[in-house]
Amino acid sequence: MDSECASLLPRVCEVLADSRRALPDDTSLEKLLDWFTGLTKSGGCLLETCPCLLDFISSVGNNTALDPAVLSFTLKLTGLLAASEDGFKILRDCSVLDLVFKHQHWQDKGVWEDPCLRIGWIQGLKNLLQHPAALDFFVKSGFIEPLLQLQTDTSLFVASAANQTLAHALLLLHLPSSEGSNSTEEHDDEHARTSTSSDEFTVLSEYLTESLVPGDNTRLQQSLQTLRLLALLLSQAGPPLRDMLLQTVLDPLEELVKADCSLLTLSLMDAIMAAHSCSVADGHVPDQRVSRLLSSMLNSNKPSDLLQAAAAFLHRGRRDSIYTVQAVRILLLPLSIVTGHPLLGATDHLSMVEDMKSKSSCISMICVSLTNAPQITNMPSDVLPCPPDSVVSAVLSLLKICSGFSSPTARREVSRNVIGSSKVQKCALETLAALSNSTGVKLKVSDVIRVLIGYLDNPDSDPSVLHKSYQALKKWACMCTDLSLLTDQLREDLTAVVGKRACDMRWEVRDSTVEFLGHLVQERGRASASEAMLSRCWIRSLLKVALQDAESYVRASAVDALAGTLSQSCQQGAADEESEIVSRLLEILSQDAEGFSRRAVVRYFITWFSSSTPHSSSASLLSQVCTCSPPTRQRRSRLGGESSHAGVGPAAPGCSFFWSSELQTELGDKTCSKWFSW
Repeated sequence: MDSECASLLPRVCEVLADSRRALPDDTSLEKLLDWFTGLTKSGGCLLETCPCLLDFISSVGNNTALDPAVLSFTLKLTGLLAASEDGFKILRDCSVLDLVFKHQHWQDKGVWEDPCLRIGWIQGLKNLLQHPAALDFFVKSGFIEPLLQLQTDTSLFVASAANQTLAHALLLLHLPSSEGSNSTEEHDDEHARTSTSSDEFTVLSEYLTESLVPGDNTRLQQSLQTLRLLALLLSQAGPPLRDMLLQTVLDPLEELVKADCSLLTLSLMDAIMAAHSCSVADGHVPDQRVSRLLSSMLNSNKPSDLLQAAAAFLHRGRRDSIYTVQAVRILLLPLSIVTGHPLLGATDHLSMVEDMKSKSSCISMICVSLTNAPQITNMPSDVLPCPPDSVVSAVLSLLKICSGFSSPTARREVSRNVIGSSKVQKCALETLAALSNSTGVKLKVSDVIRVLIGYLDNPDSDPSVLHKSYQALKKWACMCTDLSLLTDQLREDLTAVVGKRACDMRWEVRDSTVEFLGHLVQERGRASASEAMLSRCWIRSLLKVALQDAESYVRASAVDALAGTLSQSCQQGAADEESEIVSRLLEILSQDAEGFSRRAVVRYFITWFSSSTPHSSSASLLSQVCTCSPPTRQRRSRLGGESSHAGVGPAAPGCSFFWSSELQTELGDKTCSKWFSW
């Protein structure tokens, strides 16, 4: 520990323990705790090197008038200090642990109701559970039951933290004994620990049995948290504990599956998948009852629950020849129904069709289908019911339907629900962007770009949809290494629509357009996306116009985009063009009232400097521009005066203020002097 910091620590503790002093926010406490965490990782006992911490904790534990944030910080710190065996012994011998972690103490003082304190108590306990002595203290103090009660806390943060800490403690209690332990003391400790584990498991078993199945809707939250706890335990527990848990919970889980409660579907699938996956991981055949539970979830009569279960299996499950194929077909079904594309052959699902006649259900189901489509297309061919390019075609058809174009193969009673839905449009565009990474879809480039141009040209597209369209176009543009994939007509159409959107009335659209242009010009080492789609010189001309935009976000995006063209400028008139751009950038830096564009200009020059040598033509050009077009006295005055910022280098006296006030901060004096010393 730094000696200066150590000398200041007693005073800091004194301030924190004074209830008359209020902290403006708890950020400083978080930083202080991070500092202590770093010190404990480096080894040693902080309580020995900083005895003031012991007095501080004792003082705070007896002063409940303090800010709850300080109390919470103290609880976390105590757990952190007790994580080492030496620190634990010191705190235990001084009875500080009993004082701080006795939750009844905080309840009696009336501060337990503050969620900030409960979070501190929970995280403090988790911090100290690092060695057998701490685990023994945890068990003897009876912390299992209050942690179980906090599973249904009104604060979701508290409930989640209690969930994690309880699982952590239970797993520690049931760790397998270490091999080769022959001492009598170790044997006795192990025997006591086994007995304690058995008692705690009995408490846990009773809780799981009572809490898993909700008696009514008022207990759904408790059931949700219990399922999350169970999923955590099953996914991390070893065979003895896992087997005992399964014996305890299989009956309640079967009851939950039969109850068909939609609000519990995802959490129930998590628990079932944890039981199924861990058995497969250990090389064991999953319990037949677990397999039946999984099969029941993937054959639900409720289409929405069926989709959620299939998605959960795909995201969290291990590949299984039967269940994976089943989950894939379930997830592609809504997309097939809406568009009419035969992704699954002649199969149908009448109950899902009926459900999708409802607009809200239709939109929800199609979005689940779309979200999982990219993962599906990257699966082995023996799992896929159709090639990846068929999925791309279906997504393109969906985007057309959303824009109002009728499809002869689509189910009209279902497809009309997605017309004009920006939620479906954005989800489909995100999916389309992700599908660009799938194998075997390269020949769809021109079809994709044609649909995206239509979206960019559609006057009814809102800014967020246009932004997603540009993002998808960026992804597919990277595949345009073969210029034959794009026709001249497509290039002309794209040029026209991007030019139109660059002048859109809405600044969000102009900003998205400039960002897209910046991405194209920064594509290097390809054949290249920007050359295949849009002329570099044309792009630069639009970006130069955007430097004058009334919106600072657009100006900043234009500056960032131009930074990507530094080594790619047009051959003829390059010096004059660069001079014009740099002059405008200096104006932005000295006059612009917004910080976004000024910071972008600083980044521009840093990029320029890092890609050039001091004697390059670009550096000479910058020096000339700065000398010929210095900021006016008025501009210097606005930024803080000229006399106090002069003297960076004699080669560019007109710019001495500019370098020292803005760019010099980023680059440092030595770098700036280097650039203006020639």
